[in-house]
Amino acid sequence: MGDWRCVGDEFARGDTPERRAEKDSEGAHMDKISLSYFVDFVLKAGTPKLTGVREFKERKDELYTDFYRQVREAIVDMHRTGKPDAVLDEFLAAQRDERRRRIYPSIVNGYRKLLASSPMKWFEPPTGTYRIGEIEVAINPELGLVIDGKPHVLKMYFRGEPLSAKRNAVILNLLTSGLEGAVKPGTAFAVLDVRNAKLHGFKAPNPRLSLLLRGEAASFATIYASL
Repeated sequence: MGDWRCVGDEFARGDTPERRAEKDSEGAHMDKISLSYFVDFVLKAGTPKLTGVREFKERKDELYTDFYRQVREAIVDMHRTGKPDAVLDEFLAAQRDERRRRIYPSIVNGYRKLLASSPMKWFEPPTGTYRIGEIEVAINPELGLVIDGKPHVLKMYFRGEPLSAKRNAVILNLLTSGLEGAVKPGTAFAVLDVRNAKLHGFKAPNPRLSLLLRGEAASFATIYASL
């Protein structure tokens, strides 16, 4: 039979004050969550939320499984170093993984369409940390581009499934909230659907969405502390 202990008026199996203190301590030292990972959590429903937090806590999150990291870094490095887009061809030719060889070309082609659409000039995008309740979200747009004379701070979207309106709204809410005061007046925030070379901009603040995100942050912290 298992070890049942009485705690106050409740019974808990294998739970002790020491174990509860240990769990509370673990919850108090949560790492920052990437913007993309938190957005995925917000858009999940039911038990996948629990799975997502468990994977984050066990370090199985996108830090180790980010399929698009290499192409993202290649695009950013091209701008940062002022090289022509021909370096992206060299990048593609150097790929050895079969899945990357199959998927990356459509991403590069989509980005080239964006480059050809308007005159652009690179600037280093701001980054920051946005605290929502007990969690911290890393706000990390990859691109700063002056497009037709207007500065844009962009978060790139690479996935094959269409960019949903909900995902776009959550990303832009986090970008604008997390980088408030860090950009020049008139700067536009947008999500770049890279494969389709399409910018999805920010229309108007949604206070109800901000309230929802605070609730999702509280849910993430509660699940994290209980695991």
